[in-house]
Amino acid sequence: MLNPEYLQKISDEVSAKLGGIKQPLASSQALKSLVKEAVAKLDLVSREDYERLLQIHQRTRQRVDELNSRVADLEAKLKN
Repeated sequence: MLNPEYLQKISDEVSAKLGGIKQPLASSQALKSLVKEAVAKLDLVSREDYERLLQIHQRTRQRVDELNSRVADLEAKLKN
């Protein structure tokens, strides 16, 4: 899940884009709640999970390339 500082940053940016209108506390809390709801509905992964899956993918890709090379070598030997 996203950390509270990031949600606060998003909320602040949205508030700034709305023209910097001085909002009452209740309105500001409602905006934060809406942002949290919208983010919760997104299908997000943490950076750590993404990095871990990327490493797994890279190792798998390397192994597939190695196996393809071995198969090509074996096919070449069969032709001779």
